[in-house]
Amino acid sequence: MGVRRVLLPLLTALAATVLVATPASAAGPRVDLRVLVVQNGSPEVDAVLEALTESGVPTDVVDLSDPARRPVDRAALTVPDAVPHARYQAVVLPGDSPVELAPAELAVLHDVEREFRLRQLNATVRATAQTGLAEPSPSAGWSGRLDSGIARLTDAARADGFGDMRGDVPIGGDTWVEIGTPLAGYTPLLTGSSPDGARRGPLMGVLRTGGREELGLSFSYAPGSQPFAALAPGLVEWLTRGVHLGMRRAWFAVHIDDVLLPDARWVAGAHCAYGADCPPTVPPAPTIRMTPADVDAAAGWSRDHDFRLDLAFNGAGSRLAAPGADDPLLAALLARRDAFGWINHTWSHQYLGCVRDYEALPWRCATVPILGWTRYVPERVIDDEVARNIGFAREVGLPIDPSELVTGEHSGLRGDEEMPDDNPGLAGALDDEGIRSVAADASKEAGQRPIGGARTVPRHPIDLDFDTATFAETVDQYNWSHTSRADGGDGTCETDGGCVPPVPAGDPRAGFLAQIVPMEATKALGHVLADDPRPHYVHQPQLTEDRTLYPVLEQVLGSYRALYTEARPLLVPTMTQSAEVLARQAAWAAAAGSTRAWVQDGVVTVAADHPVDVPVTVPPSLDGAFGEPYGTTRSGWIPVAGEQRIGGVAP
Repeated sequence: MGVRRVLLPLLTALAATVLVATPASAAGPRVDLRVLVVQNGSPEVDAVLEALTESGVPTDVVDLSDPARRPVDRAALTVPDAVPHARYQAVVLPGDSPVELAPAELAVLHDVEREFRLRQLNATVRATAQTGLAEPSPSAGWSGRLDSGIARLTDAARADGFGDMRGDVPIGGDTWVEIGTPLAGYTPLLTGSSPDGARRGPLMGVLRTGGREELGLSFSYAPGSQPFAALAPGLVEWLTRGVHLGMRRAWFAVHIDDVLLPDARWVAGAHCAYGADCPPTVPPAPTIRMTPADVDAAAGWSRDHDFRLDLAFNGAGSRLAAPGADDPLLAALLARRDAFGWINHTWSHQYLGCVRDYEALPWRCATVPILGWTRYVPERVIDDEVARNIGFAREVGLPIDPSELVTGEHSGLRGDEEMPDDNPGLAGALDDEGIRSVAADASKEAGQRPIGGARTVPRHPIDLDFDTATFAETVDQYNWSHTSRADGGDGTCETDGGCVPPVPAGDPRAGFLAQIVPMEATKALGHVLADDPRPHYVHQPQLTEDRTLYPVLEQVLGSYRALYTEARPLLVPTMTQSAEVLARQAAWAAAAGSTRAWVQDGVVTVAADHPVDVPVTVPPSLDGAFGEPYGTTRSGWIPVAGEQRIGGVAP
């Protein structure tokens, strides 16, 4: 599967639309493009709601635990109008017949679904005749916990919403499954088997009964569950028949920080990085810096895996490594410059927040004597760090976008315990240098925000530390930072319950591959599957010596490409493109509640009281060009001021 690299048509160009005149006499029913989610506190409904929200699909939620909730009656589901008018295009229920929903409410819901051909998704079902399945018995079916297994999509699934999936869906992680035997009217969409392989049957399917369609899932999941996340795009398309507001993509960019610099090295057993935080009693350890062979390996890996790595560089590292002479590392990078993306990481990686006082351990912000005000790195220093590295890139011929910036340690931005606020000079410096996208640490500040004329681009850390280049260093550092005191770690993980079992240190390579790689790859893949355009980042030591980054990336890419066909390619955004997508997603999330949209007589109408860019998804059979094909549908952003119409959508 190829990785789509050029996104500007999607992100910045006006989506081509098929404009149609208002029908002289709209005779067909009108269905509003919103989904009704009926919640009872179950994690499965939470996961479905999260998938709809990630996709940008407008929803209304009825909380069955709320004694003051509005009843689900005809007035809640339809609008008195000149033609039949449904408020919702689809319905999500906790199960086929939640006990908290009165029989009369369920009956009117079914009537409206039948009248308007609305689909219903039951977040979790048991195998009963009412759900179209015979209960498991000693001779057929199975129920229990499944630690690992492979479920398989059927041809019926790929023909209705899941056509961009290859077919195999890993199921496991202590998942409860119930496999029943299909009865009349039930069409399996996903099948699985008991642990011994002797019993096989549906884990997901559609029951067609009384002119209605209900899709039920008979396995457990929760928000963040990857089997469900893998199925989420298809579930949204099945539920909405491929016509809805919102759109979904798979994004994955990886930034490599500190390129050209040497990094301090972790000292196994001493639990510190020499040159950074080791006491004087720790013997010196050599710094870590890429070699020309590492550059060739990175370029070859990128080519072989069809995946671009973005290198965030510090020009001072090259000047210090070879003062007055040619730097072999820089020469190798220049020879391979077209294999990578390039990002300004400031000239020398100087900390650009407060002035650090290292007499305290850990460091603290220096203050003005007597007055006690925090001392900040001056704005002119920030200007110089940014401008000198841009000048270096132009001098040597590195193709950068000068409006993008990664500061050293994300410094200058709030986030550290000692830095609750931005450096007051940061916004002015960014504006002076024309910076429009500046990296932030998503583990400290996940949301995008403006800083002067720039916008932050939160980045997810891949937890391979800047000071580790070998399997042994990585395992030792990981165990120290992520395990309890009882297991030999520093115990910081105990404050949030995030401790993990220690990685066996006897064979560091085996332990790294068996425990750390799956853990980090699973986290990154979770972001990819969640329509999250925020980049990931590591540091240049992960590309040298034991080259620890590649196994993580290979598992992410391999897992994604095993799930989806080329119809749903992995997109690699630049920082600017990530900033654009994040801004559009946030603006749409704020406007979705007040934006109106409906389908009537094969025409989608989107209406807004104030100008807003609206994401719209339609079937691939739409007459004319709209957006771009992705997955099983076409989608794009439409600027809406007043009303905008798209024609050719099948009713």
